[in-house]
Amino acid sequence: MTEPANLEPLPPNVVQNVFSATAEGTEAMRLRSKPGGLIYHYCDANALLSILNHRSVWATDTNYLNDSKELVSLFDSLKHHLPPGGSPASELVRAAIIEFAEFAPGFRANLIGMSSFVACFSEDGDVLSQWRAYADNGMGFAIGFDPTDLVALTGEKPSELRRMMYGGSVEEEIVLRYVDQVVEAIREIETEFDRFGYPQMSLSSWLRLRTSEFFYELAFECKHPAFNEEREWRILARGGEMLFRASSGKLVPYKTLDMTSISNPSLMPVKEIVIGPCTNSFEAERVLTYLADKLGYGHSGIRFRKSGAPYRR
Repeated sequence: MTEPANLEPLPPNVVQNVFSATAEGTEAMRLRSKPGGLIYHYCDANALLSILNHRSVWATDTNYLNDSKELVSLFDSLKHHLPPGGSPASELVRAAIIEFAEFAPGFRANLIGMSSFVACFSEDGDVLSQWRAYADNGMGFAIGFDPTDLVALTGEKPSELRRMMYGGSVEEEIVLRYVDQVVEAIREIETEFDRFGYPQMSLSSWLRLRTSEFFYELAFECKHPAFNEEREWRILARGGEMLFRASSGKLVPYKTLDMTSISNPSLMPVKEIVIGPCTNSFEAERVLTYLADKLGYGHSGIRFRKSGAPYRR
């Protein structure tokens, strides 16, 4: 093994190709996150009033969401997605990723000052599990926003809209495509890996660092398959003041996310409100019509419809 001080820097084209693999993998994630319709925020009546009056939603610290595998689910499944080793290049990349996947969950759990804040939505405005968990056990509402008309997703440092994935073939396809590109990037030097590296970092350590950058980014969009029914989209809040609220006996950090409309800054791009399955729909629609008119949406500016779920509590 060559001493670290005598290692040669990696060839520039190899470095560039590894970075290109990360850029292309990240772009594949972005293409998945182009919305094809409304995104729905489930809430109770108090939250509905607050959102409509303040034109904002809460973006909660991901450490306080209800998925105990939040931001680490990917690391559990990574080794199952990886192709079997074969060539020296694929063995080196595989080993670097597995070592990172074993280290990452504990590292994330002990991070301080590196929180991520997200507001959660669903692409389906009428899901029974969502009504029960997030909308006052069926007595609440699902607010349908047009994400293409949100101020929060524009500007110099925009918040980011992310579409969640739940393991399976979609997650595996993104992982395999990325791994294949990294393997191809280093294949030209696979007969002389011992030659390359940096005084403070071996080639395998450098690969672990580079691949971790991609997989940490991908982890933001991966959830445990048990949550698949939620069909979740998230807005990752950028900037803003950290605030605190009490919830279930805990202090929970959050930020407020501006949900105003690009086309009309005095309103939000709310196109539809779904009325929960346990709510009196006639009464709710009557009051919502008055409220929408008072806030400037007009009598017919927002559609109202009753949930189709035959849920009775």
